[in-house]
Amino acid sequence: MSDVLQRLKNSKVIAIIRGIEPAQAQPLFEALESGGIELAEVTLNTPNALQIIQMMRNKYEGRMAIGAGTVLNAAYADEAIRAGAQFLISPNVDQGMIERALASRVLPIPGALTPTEIVQAMNFGASTVKLFPCSSLGPSYLKELKGPLSDVNLLAVGGITKENAAAYLEAGAFSVGIGGSLISLSEIQNGNYSAITTYAKQLMAAVNQ
Repeated sequence: MSDVLQRLKNSKVIAIIRGIEPAQAQPLFEALESGGIELAEVTLNTPNALQIIQMMRNKYEGRMAIGAGTVLNAAYADEAIRAGAQFLISPNVDQGMIERALASRVLPIPGALTPTEIVQAMNFGASTVKLFPCSSLGPSYLKELKGPLSDVNLLAVGGITKENAAAYLEAGAFSVGIGGSLISLSEIQNGNYSAITTYAKQLMAAVNQ
């Protein structure tokens, strides 16, 4: 768990993968790795998500950290952990999910928006919380949260792009999660994985400025 947290701290980016086919996973992960992405989550509302997590965990062991997203409860957490997920991300705060992850030494990243929800997640044992959806309130909201809640690692998710990612990090985000702007399903369907690598490189250059 600490290894994943350190990797996240260093690389600052999680790729959010949703809606792909198992056959598309390997070229997509190759494109992401070539672009400098070190962490990726596969959302559980993706068909065959557990199969993809297991396949990619076996292939990218030691090279990328592979996690599960949209882990809404403890039952989903159990399934994702059995498939090999190294971290669990959700849009909500669920005590069972957090406790299952911690018991298995898997990093839980529950989702929250308000100070009350963030503190609740912390009280359940989460050290890293997904601020979601962050785009509606912007980097200034995150910066204000970090005043009283300086001890929590905030993962900014929702509307993140290569143009605004650095602003969230400058406002105090521990890292960012990026989905549709990085992983274009139309590019995947057209087999244009090089466009994803190019975007990933530009994103990583922006966050590492």
